[in-house]
Amino acid sequence: MELQIGGLSAVYLAKEYGTPLYVYDKQIILRRVQELKEAFPQAKICYAIKANSNLHILQLVVQQGLGADCSSKAEIEIAELAGFDMKKSIYSAVNPSNDDLKKALESGIILNLDDLSIFRRLQKIGLPRKISFRVNPGFGEGKFPGIVCAGEDSKFGMTEERAAEAYRLAKENGIVHFGIHMMTGSCVMNEAYFEEMTKAIQDIAVRIGNKVGIEFEFIDIGGGFGVPYEAHERALDMKSVSERIKRVFTYPANLVMEPGRYFVAEAGTLLTTVTTMKGKFVGVDAGMTTLIRPALYGAYHPIVLANNPSALFTEKYSIVGPICESTDCFARDRDMPVVHEGDILAIQVAGAYGFAMASQFNGQPKPAEVMVSHGIHTIIRKRETTEDLIRYARH
Repeated sequence: MELQIGGLSAVYLAKEYGTPLYVYDKQIILRRVQELKEAFPQAKICYAIKANSNLHILQLVVQQGLGADCSSKAEIEIAELAGFDMKKSIYSAVNPSNDDLKKALESGIILNLDDLSIFRRLQKIGLPRKISFRVNPGFGEGKFPGIVCAGEDSKFGMTEERAAEAYRLAKENGIVHFGIHMMTGSCVMNEAYFEEMTKAIQDIAVRIGNKVGIEFEFIDIGGGFGVPYEAHERALDMKSVSERIKRVFTYPANLVMEPGRYFVAEAGTLLTTVTTMKGKFVGVDAGMTTLIRPALYGAYHPIVLANNPSALFTEKYSIVGPICESTDCFARDRDMPVVHEGDILAIQVAGAYGFAMASQFNGQPKPAEVMVSHGIHTIIRKRETTEDLIRYARH
C-alpha cells in the first residue's frame, strides 16, 4: 500500500502536482493546536509565523483564536492579511530597522525589544502604551547549537541588569504597561527544562519589578516545544509540561507562549522524485534549497519510500539533491528499502522551517504547497517558474 497523507496517496499527490512538493495534513495542525489549548487554557498562545508563513495555514491558526508571533515587518503585514488580532500578538525582532519599528507601532502589536539601544531608537519614532523586553538568562537549550538562543555567546536578548535599565527608561518615558520575555532555544524535548526556564524568567521579573518599581502584566516564556524527528525520541507530554510550568508560575500575570514548530512540523511532508541512481547515491529533485535543515544543522528527517512504506530495509543509501554543494544531502548511509529511479520518497516532519527557509539557489524555483484533509486536497501555493525567478530583474 502506498503512503497515505490525510487520506490520500502520496504517490497520487506527487503525480497530480509534481515534485518537489510540500504536503500538509490539516487535521494534524488542528490536533496540535487543540492539545496546547487544553494543556494551557489560561495562557495566551501566539503562533510563531517564522516556522511556516503560508497564508492558508495562518488563516487556519487564526480560526483557532491564536495570536501571532512576528519577527519582521513582513511577518506583521502577513499576520494582518491573515486576520490576526494584532493587539493579541507580539513582535519580537532581532536588530530591527527603524521601518520595522514604525510598522510595529502602527499595527498595534505588542513590542518586545531585544535591547536597550532599540528602545532609544524607538523613542525618536514613537512610544507604545505597553512594552516588553527580551532577557537573556545566561543559559539555553536546543536540539542543535544553531538553535540555542540564549547564553553567553548568544546574540539574543540582554542581561538582567541591562533589561532593568531599559524598563527604568521606559517608565521614565511614561509607559505603565509592561511584559517580559525570554526565548532560550528551539526543539527542546526535555520536559523539566520548561519548568526551569519558567522559574528563571519569573525570578528575573520579580527582581526587576522590585528594583524598578513596576509590575508585569504578562510573562512570555517563548516557544521551543520540540517534536520527535528520530525513532528514539519520545513526544512531549504537554499535560506534564503544563503541570510543571503551573507548579512554578506564581507571579500574578498572564502567561504567554510562542510555539511554531509544535503546530506544523509533524503535519508537513516533502515529496520528492528519485531522478538518479548512482551506486550508493540516490539523487532526488528536492535539495537543500527545498529543505535546508539537514545541510544547516545535520538535522535528521525520517525518509519513507512512498511507493511501498512497509518494504524491508535492505540497503544503505546517501540521499542527495541537485544543488552544486557537497552539503546538499538529506541522509548519509541511511538504511532504506531498494530504491529505483522514478520512485517517490517522503521526507517527513518537514512542516516547520522547510518552505519557510527555502531559497532559489542554482535557479531552483520554490516548490508548490498542498493542504490535505479527509481525502480532499487543495493547492495553497503554486510552484514557482523561471519567470518568477527573473521577474524582479526585468526593467
